[in-house]
Amino acid sequence: MNASSFSSFSSSSMPCVFTARELQVLDALRPFLGADTEGLYAAQGRSLHRLVCFARDSSLPGCAQLLCGLRLARELLAEELRPGEAFRSLYAVSDYLKLHFAGQAHESFAVLFLDARHTLLAFEDLFRGTVTQTEVYPRELLKRALHHNASAVILAHNHPSGAVEPSQEDLAVTQALKSALALIDVRVLDHIVVGANRVASMAERGLL
Repeated sequence: MNASSFSSFSSSSMPCVFTARELQVLDALRPFLGADTEGLYAAQGRSLHRLVCFARDSSLPGCAQLLCGLRLARELLAEELRPGEAFRSLYAVSDYLKLHFAGQAHESFAVLFLDARHTLLAFEDLFRGTVTQTEVYPRELLKRALHHNASAVILAHNHPSGAVEPSQEDLAVTQALKSALALIDVRVLDHIVVGANRVASMAERGLL
């Protein structure tokens, strides 16, 4: 064991030993969480996903700053999504969505509204649900698509469990929304399911 690869932190009588990668994570978190960094990271099982989930419900000033940092990172990705060619890459959209849903303990349904060139017009988190399900209302989605004068959309929702396999209900909702949006000439390009750090694209799987 050498000092460049591991470090110890003691919040009790038993020290925590961090790997080289975890040390890099701690260095990135320290400007936000300060002296609490190691303790909070260890308490959340050394999982950034769980730490962000904790931060969403915490009143600690450092946690608020961490969430601001995540929002800034998401906006940096949004700048890359604005050119029309950006949506040729599933990875760019997936990274954006993973940051949006990071640490979220409830399901929610979000939509990226696009113009005819697939340039991002707007991103909206439309429906919030429970830990296991979200009610989606086609009428509200149609209203927002018309409001943005969208020509296409990418649908997205998260699974707090971390599973990304689309359920039968997910597939049924997707087809219902696709049919409803077709009435106003708006295409559904994809429906992406996000679970922790993984995603599943229904378009990539041929489910659209």
